[in-house]
Amino acid sequence: MNHTAAFIMPVKLSGGEIELRLFREAVDSIKHQTDTDWMIIMVDDFSDDQRVYDVIDEMKAELKDKLHVIYSEKNNGSGVTRNIAVRYAHEIGAPFILFNDSDDISDPRRLELVRKSFEEDETVNVVYTGFVVIDENNNVTPPEKINMSVREIIEGHKVDIVEGENAWIDIVTKKKYTNLTSCTAVRTDLAFEEPFPAASVSEDSHTWLRYGAHPGKFHFLKEIKGRYRICSGVQSRSRSANVNFYELMYKMDSAGFEEALKAAKKYGTMGGWDENELRAAFHVRLALSLLHGDSEECCRESLMESVAISKEKTLEYIEKLHCQPEYKARMKAMVG
Repeated sequence: MNHTAAFIMPVKLSGGEIELRLFREAVDSIKHQTDTDWMIIMVDDFSDDQRVYDVIDEMKAELKDKLHVIYSEKNNGSGVTRNIAVRYAHEIGAPFILFNDSDDISDPRRLELVRKSFEEDETVNVVYTGFVVIDENNNVTPPEKINMSVREIIEGHKVDIVEGENAWIDIVTKKKYTNLTSCTAVRTDLAFEEPFPAASVSEDSHTWLRYGAHPGKFHFLKEIKGRYRICSGVQSRSRSANVNFYELMYKMDSAGFEEALKAAKKYGTMGGWDENELRAAFHVRLALSLLHGDSEECCRESLMESVAISKEKTLEYIEKLHCQPEYKARMKAMVG
């Protein structure tokens, strides 16, 4: 039986000096794992410069059979790129995979503790950790300089942590998003069964909901944190690449919810919720994230989806949100 865990790393780089340094640091964080039974499945998503391929060649020469590289013939986007790697991990029988983007840093004990979680409880499907935000110089970014959408994920790891069965219920009603991609590990069979959508905005959120709707548990590792890279003056990779980020997020998250709902009804993981009431609670929670992103138009649209089910329930769910009173007031005013 194959025990080798697979780190999955999509690569789409332009060849800049800083960018390549961060790429090397991300790979170094995997090389320095305390558990050495790993391989990296790297998928280059049609990078823009020969210098990127030169660096990958250097890594291949050093890591040999611990690094498998797949080269795309066109730019596919992060969702499809990860699916290519997942498919390979499934073919070689890797028991579980750990996502790690090309500039994010894994804690040295990540694989050790993830493997322990999966081996000690066969019902655990997903293992994730918290994270700190760092800049291009590896300095920790102060909370007040982190955008609100990312801060709400970090704050969510301090209270009502999502764990256990029916994890998707807590995600849609309380969190919207809780496990950062580079801090998430999943059993390979589940990742293969539930591929990422062909998108580069909220493709991970869409996928986590479907993971959580399957029978099985989410587990949060409190002992360690990953390091999520947001370079100075940049909100995040997906936000900086998409002008209409929040409109795309709204559509993708809504689609992910509906797909997860189908799976939950199939597997009996509704957690006692009525379908329409859960849909209303989801749209209220999504509206808060959209408001955090200063996308009032999309926030209002999401709230109206909830109001169409029940205005009374919409107001009730707004009141239950963990957020500053000003956000509740703004949302109530939109509901009228």
